[in-house]
Amino acid sequence: MPQGGGALGDAKDMKRLARDQKWFLPIFVVKVGLGLAAFAFKPALGVLFFAAYAVYFVREIRSSRADGADGADGADEEEEELEPLKLQPGTASPATWAVVVQTLAALVVIFFAAHFFVKQLDVIGPMLGLSATVTALLLSPIATELPEIMNAVIWIRQGKVRLALANISGAMMIQATVPSGIGLFFTSWYFDGALLWSGIVTTAAIAYLLLTMRAHKLTPARLAVAGAFYAVFAIGLVPLLG
Repeated sequence: MPQGGGALGDAKDMKRLARDQKWFLPIFVVKVGLGLAAFAFKPALGVLFFAAYAVYFVREIRSSRADGADGADGADEEEEELEPLKLQPGTASPATWAVVVQTLAALVVIFFAAHFFVKQLDVIGPMLGLSATVTALLLSPIATELPEIMNAVIWIRQGKVRLALANISGAMMIQATVPSGIGLFFTSWYFDGALLWSGIVTTAAIAYLLLTMRAHKLTPARLAVAGAFYAVFAIGLVPLLG
């Protein structure tokens, strides 16, 4: 586990994470750019975001298999030890049906929990005197990212830094593509000042992380600095929504 100012992961980890950010950044810039223009065939472009995630997913699977083959002789990095499957805790290699059932069960829980969460935001926002836009921009990201944060905290405490960072990168990629594709299909996808400000700050944060990773200087302290971008975003919302 990294201590103090030590770098998070080795050079290979940083290269892999930087590659994820290189995928995320142009996709994110394109989706923000689409929010600045209005044209008839914009909804059809949602397909491109689903396709982008599919290409990313296939590429990551192939890269993972290649890394596994390269490290088959034990010269590569050690495999991360995973927790046993809940449905078959005593089995080192669980059955496929058990993996599928547990995954589907988790997805069902996530679906209903997300539905409950959105309905509660509809109530909490007015109670706090917040508009729907402020509630969506400030409170929703905190709550939706809490599972990712908890995963990262748990894995880092277990010394599984690679899993923690890869989990965050993977979550960013799916959020940049799948929800954007759905949004293009079913909304006008036209950004106001607050949404544009959100896009600008997010782009700056990713650029900061990408430069830090490429320089192999990503440390816990520098990663924590990225949280300051959220504070900048929140402060910048005040004049925009006032």
